Amino acid sequence: MYKKHETRGSEVERRKTFGSGLRDVRIARGLSLTELAARTHYSRAHLANVEHGRRAATTELAEACDNALEADGELLALIPRPRQSDSQAAVTRPAQLPAAPGRFVGRRAQLSALDAVSEKADRLSIATVHGPPGVGKTTLALYWAHREIDRFPDGQLFADLRGHSGHQSPASPAEILEDFLISLGLTPADVPSTEEKRAALFRTMTHDRRILVVLDNAVSSDQVRPLLPGAAGSTVLVTSRVTLTGLAVRTGAAQLALAPFTSDDSLRLLQEIVGSRVDDEPAAAQAVLDRCGHLPLAVAVAAERIAAHPIRLSELAEDLAEERQRLAALASDEDADVRAVFSWSYRALPTAAARMFRMLGLHPGKEISVPAAAALADIPLDKAARLLHALATCHLVEEAGRDHFWLHDLLRVYASEQALAVDAAQEIERAQARELSWYLDTAAAAGRALEPFRPPTSDTALPGYAEAFAWCERELASFPAVVGLALRIGRPDLACRLSQALFSYFHLRKPWTIWERTYHLGLEAAAKLGDPCLQADMLTGLGLVALGLGNPESGRDAFRRGLDLLENEGEPTRSAWCHIGIGLAYADMEDVSMAKSALERGMVIHHDQNDQHAESVALVHLADLCRAEKHTEDALRYADRALSLCRSIDDKYGEGLSLYQLGTTYLAAGMLDDALHRLEEALSVQRAAHDDKGQADTLWALARTWIARGNSTMARCRLEEAATIFERRGDPAEAVVRASIANLEDGTTH
Repeated sequence: MYKKHETRGSEVERRKTFGSGLRDVRIARGLSLTELAARTHYSRAHLANVEHGRRAATTELAEACDNALEADGELLALIPRPRQSDSQAAVTRPAQLPAAPGRFVGRRAQLSALDAVSEKADRLSIATVHGPPGVGKTTLALYWAHREIDRFPDGQLFADLRGHSGHQSPASPAEILEDFLISLGLTPADVPSTEEKRAALFRTMTHDRRILVVLDNAVSSDQVRPLLPGAAGSTVLVTSRVTLTGLAVRTGAAQLALAPFTSDDSLRLLQEIVGSRVDDEPAAAQAVLDRCGHLPLAVAVAAERIAAHPIRLSELAEDLAEERQRLAALASDEDADVRAVFSWSYRALPTAAARMFRMLGLHPGKEISVPAAAALADIPLDKAARLLHALATCHLVEEAGRDHFWLHDLLRVYASEQALAVDAAQEIERAQARELSWYLDTAAAAGRALEPFRPPTSDTALPGYAEAFAWCERELASFPAVVGLALRIGRPDLACRLSQALFSYFHLRKPWTIWERTYHLGLEAAAKLGDPCLQADMLTGLGLVALGLGNPESGRDAFRRGLDLLENEGEPTRSAWCHIGIGLAYADMEDVSMAKSALERGMVIHHDQNDQHAESVALVHLADLCRAEKHTEDALRYADRALSLCRSIDDKYGEGLSLYQLGTTYLAAGMLDDALHRLEEALSVQRAAHDDKGQADTLWALARTWIARGNSTMARCRLEEAATIFERRGDPAEAVVRASIANLEDGTTH
C-alpha cells in the first residue's frame, strides 16, 4: 500500500564525507568547535554531530561554515545535488513546511533548547512551544524547522490544528491523520475509516523513518497525542497558547515557554523593517516598543505601519500613548490584527474565566494577587485562584510567583475593552470600589502592624511585622496606580485614606520616587475634598521626600504650607510634625539656630500630647544636631532619652535610629569601643525592623569606626555591605562609599 524511500546507507556516507571535510578545514584554520559555533550561530553540539556523521548538513550550514572558515565554496561542494532518480521518492517524502519567516531575530536560548531536544536520537523527540497570543510561537517553530530541515531526510509534515482560529473549529486528529497518510503515499481510498486505525497506520508508516512533524496551534494534549509517530529518530514540534501538561506527563514532551521580546530584540526587529529612520528618532522608537509591550506581533505590525506610510515614529508613539486607542493603532489584516488574535483566545474561555479576565482589565497595575482579584470579581479566594490558574494555562495571564499573576499591557487593554463592552457601568464601578476598599483595609492593617507601639484602633487581628512588610514590598510598584484609580473614579476619600495608611511603610522603606508620586495624588485628592488636615498630612510626607532627595528649601516650604493649613484647625500633633520637619530642613541648610528652635518646639508639643513616639523622633534629631556641633554631652543625653522612650513603647525603628545616634556620637568623640557596641546593637535592631536605609548608614558608620581602630579588613567588609544596600536602593551615597573602598585599597583613609 505504501513504498518506503531507501536512503539510509547513502545518507550516512554523505554525512561522514561532509563531516570529515568540515573538521579538516576547521582544524587547518585553527578554530575550535566553540569558536566555529559562535561564528556560524549553530550550536556546538550540532556541529559536533555533523563532524562525526551523526547529523546531515544543510545547504545553509555549509554556506555558513564556508563563510566562517573562508573555504571558498569547498564545503558547499560536498553537499550533493538532487539526482534525477530521486523524483520517484518525492511521492512518499512529504515536504509540507510553510515558507520560512521572512525576518527572525533573537530567541537564541529557545533555538538551543530545541536543538537539545531533537538531538536525542534514541527516542521520539517532542517539544511544545507555548505562550501568549502574538508572541511568535509559529515563527520560532518554522524558523527552527527550516534551519534543521536536512536532519529529517524522510520528510516534514505540517498541520494547523486550528486550536484558536477566528473562523474554524479545532481540527480533529482523524482529519489531520488522513492528510498525513495521503502525504506519505496512500490513496484516499486506502485511508482507514476510524481515528484509531489511522493513528496505528501512521505509526507504522513512520517507523524507522526520520521525519519532522510540526503541529501548529494545538488546543489540547488529546488533540496532539494521536498524531505522534511511534519510533525513535523523529521530532515533533507543537505550538500552543495553552500549557500542554498532559503531553509532558504522558510522553515526556519538553515544555518551552515563550515570552515577549527583550528590549534589544524588539529594537532589532524594528530596525530590520523600518531601517535607518529608527536611528533618527531613538526615543520615539523606544516609546513605540514599550507601548507594544515588546510583543513580537505588535512590534511587527507597528513597524510595517511605519515602513508602509510616510509617518514618523514620534507620530506612531503618540497614537499608541492613549491606551484605549492602542489596539486600534495596531490593527492590520485580520491575521495580523492584535485585537483579533487576542479575541480568538478570549472567545474560547468558559463564562466564569471570561468574566475574571475582563475584571483583570480593571486592575490598575500589571501584577495582581489572588485576594485582590477575588475582591474585584466578588468571589471566594479559592475560586479566584482556580480561575487565575485557568487563565494562566491559556497564557492570558502569567504566574508571577505564589498567588500572584501579571497581565501583558496589551492584553490588559484588550481585557478592559471587553469589560466596557460586556459589563454594565455600575458593575464596573462596584468592582473597582471593592478592590480599592480591599487595598485600603490591607494597607491600613499593614501600617498598624509596622507601628506596634501605636494603640490598637479595633479588635481586628493584624498581620505580623514581617508579613506586613512583605505585603507592602510586593505591592510597592502598584501604590501610585491604585491611588490614581481612586481619583479617576471619583473616590478622593479612598485616595487620601490609602495614602495615609501607607505612611509608616514609606517612612520605613523610603522609596522616594513612589512615595512622591503617591502623595502628590493624595494631595490632589485632599484638595478635592477641601480638607486642610488631610492636605497637611500629604504635605508633611512630601516635605520628608524633599529632604530625602536633597531639596531642603522645597521641604521647608511644604512643611510651612502644612502649618498654614492647620492654623485654625486645633491639631497640635499635626502642627508639631510640621515644626519637626522645618527643623530638619534648616539642619540640612546648616542653620543650626533655626533648626534647634523648630525641633524643640515640636518636641515640647509632642511631650504635652504624651506622644512618646513623636517625642523620641524630635529627640533623635536634636541629638544629631548636637553631635554635628560637637556638643557631645547634650547629644548623648538626647539620644539616651529617645532610646528609653522607644524601648518603652516597643518602637523598633526608633530604637535603631537612637542607637545609631549614640554610636555616631561616641565615634565623633573618639570613644571607639562604645561606638562599636552601640552601632552593632543598632544594626541588629534595624535588621529586625527591615530598615535597609538605617542598616546602610550604620554599616557605613561601623566602617569608619574600624578605620579609626586601624582594622582595614573589617572596614572594607562593612563598606561592601553598605554599598550593596545603597546600590539596591539607587542611593547616591553608594558612590561615596565605593570611593572609601578605593581609598582603602590605595592605602589612604579619609
